[in-house]
Amino acid sequence: MRRVEERRSAHPASGRATPIALVLAAWLFASVATFHTTPLAARDAHVHHGISMIPPPAMKIDGAPPVPQALADDIEPYGEFYPTRFVAWHPTEQDMLVLRRGANSAQLFLLTDPKEKPIQLTRGREPVRDAIFEAKRGSYILFARDRGGDEATQIYRLDPRTLEEKQITPNGELHAIGPWNSARDKLIITASPLDRTTVNGARREQSSLTVYAMNPLQPEARFRLASLQGAGWSVLKWLDRENRLILSETQNDGRSIAWSLDLATGQRRKIDDGLAFDDEQAGDRFVHRRTVDDDYVKLARTDLRTGEREWITRKFPHDVDTWSVSKSNGRLAVLLNVNGLAQLKLFAEDLTQLAVPTLPPGLITSVAWHRNGRDLALAIESADSPGEVFSIDVDTQQVLRWTQHASVADVDRPFAEASPIAWKSFDGMTITGLVHKPPRSLPRPPAAKFPVIINVHGGPVAQSRPGFRGRMNFWINERGVAMIYPNIRGSSGFGKKFRDADNGFKRESAVRDIGALLDWISTQPDLDASRVAIMGGSYGGYVALAAGITYGDRISAVYSSVGISHFVNFLENTETYRRDLRRSEYGDERDTATRRYLELISPLTHADKLRTPLLVSHGKNDPRVNYSEAEQIVKKVRATGTPVWYLLAEDEGHGFAKRDNQDYQFATATLFFDRYLLMKQNGASR
Repeated sequence: MRRVEERRSAHPASGRATPIALVLAAWLFASVATFHTTPLAARDAHVHHGISMIPPPAMKIDGAPPVPQALADDIEPYGEFYPTRFVAWHPTEQDMLVLRRGANSAQLFLLTDPKEKPIQLTRGREPVRDAIFEAKRGSYILFARDRGGDEATQIYRLDPRTLEEKQITPNGELHAIGPWNSARDKLIITASPLDRTTVNGARREQSSLTVYAMNPLQPEARFRLASLQGAGWSVLKWLDRENRLILSETQNDGRSIAWSLDLATGQRRKIDDGLAFDDEQAGDRFVHRRTVDDDYVKLARTDLRTGEREWITRKFPHDVDTWSVSKSNGRLAVLLNVNGLAQLKLFAEDLTQLAVPTLPPGLITSVAWHRNGRDLALAIESADSPGEVFSIDVDTQQVLRWTQHASVADVDRPFAEASPIAWKSFDGMTITGLVHKPPRSLPRPPAAKFPVIINVHGGPVAQSRPGFRGRMNFWINERGVAMIYPNIRGSSGFGKKFRDADNGFKRESAVRDIGALLDWISTQPDLDASRVAIMGGSYGGYVALAAGITYGDRISAVYSSVGISHFVNFLENTETYRRDLRRSEYGDERDTATRRYLELISPLTHADKLRTPLLVSHGKNDPRVNYSEAEQIVKKVRATGTPVWYLLAEDEGHGFAKRDNQDYQFATATLFFDRYLLMKQNGASR
């Protein structure tokens, strides 16, 4: 470990992250009924003469005009960002695996020292989803990747010396990497069947999970340990010496039950219920989240043998975001959700609190202990940084910065920080959100008000938090738009009662929260209530469509990305392994009264009332919200004569992961808002 010690002494604690004029947005794309495609010769002519942007090869366009190349050129600097996500520590060295954007998508990189440049390990058009080192010596790497966003994840073995890749799981199922055994020569691989692999792609009546043991060097010799019926199963721990598994089963109401499965007899014994888990176990104890009487999700530690529980964060009136447990000395790192920010708490094994050094400002998104129990990796993003990786030496309080991104010279304005806002909804419930307003240096008439774009998160159990806004900084800085990110009822981070306040027959209450937000906007002296657009992805796409129908006289433009347009169709067409868990949120469409209600509140039912210009985008391989959700709303709204722009990416799924698709989508959305929100007909930049 001499190299590690030299590294610690060579680098002083890092300060604030260098501001980054770069941008990221998780962007989603859409499906189409009748496609417009540009002949190759015409595309070449467009490029040669600088007339319009070339659509990516897999992008199908219906109703949207060509994007002027001048507009694409103006936007381009706001797409030059390279967010970094921590993935794994090396088991013996102080090296890291991280994910960051390669040429066109997220790829795997190796960090060997804070002073050294990242070493790219994987390449290709398809993004890498996750990775781990071989557990003994880090002699190889396992990583997960799907194709075209279909989420049929396969596991690959990578030789870090030759960069040779080998797929070690068979196609046709969704695979996930589980825990290692005690000897660290085999690990758990789980497999879930997919509807698309049945005859004619028919949906399955029940989900299942098969648990395999595998030596990744001999994948053909994998053997089955267990078959579990139903959805929501995951393997927390493999106690191979005792021939049992510790399992988590997520229930339809969102709770989880911990089970001990005897592999010899097949008998299951309940350990505890009402829990939420992570793969963070050491010895005979596991750490888990549990909702307690004060409505917040707290962290506890339970003994697997006796069931005895110790509370870790009960005294803190905040939800637990995530945590990491050191398997060498039992130390814990916990992130608390404090008004949308992540507050780091460190604990010794006896649960006494440890000191936390001063960290760069921003939102901490992940934490992970090195096997030495001393170094803690964490990722931080902020308004001006898309995501950087740091480490803390908990013993010396030294902070090291492992990644560094330079600012983009072509963006000379700072990125707007988020400011909290709050308003009362129709029933008196307080709803909160964040607003990013254009910089004061932006030229505008003294009496001018900012147009507004409301951006609704998906989930619906998610939360808009103060972080990096990506390409949307272009709208703020260059178009003078105020961006509002509401946390309507159903969002996480505000307690269980708030999170459940939109469930079942209360779904429309979340849409009414948007109506109350429109009222609030009308009271703000610097916001233009006559120029408001709304957008959202997935569930947020539903909210955008529903708000456009309900409050169409107050909304200028609607953008739905991979959005739900009809709840019954959505539930019937989502992958079987997800369906029951989605029913717990939205309602069971097999129940007559519930089905009637879901049909009543679905935007497709009222599509003839949507007279606001509409942009829809989707990925054709989306396993969560089938792209038929986009096609049906496009067809029905267009029949009324309402302007509809429609994008379908044939190589994407539930969100756009490839940069060329993201670039074209954002440029199209900018042209759309220029025309229908800002009333700029040619789409050229100011």
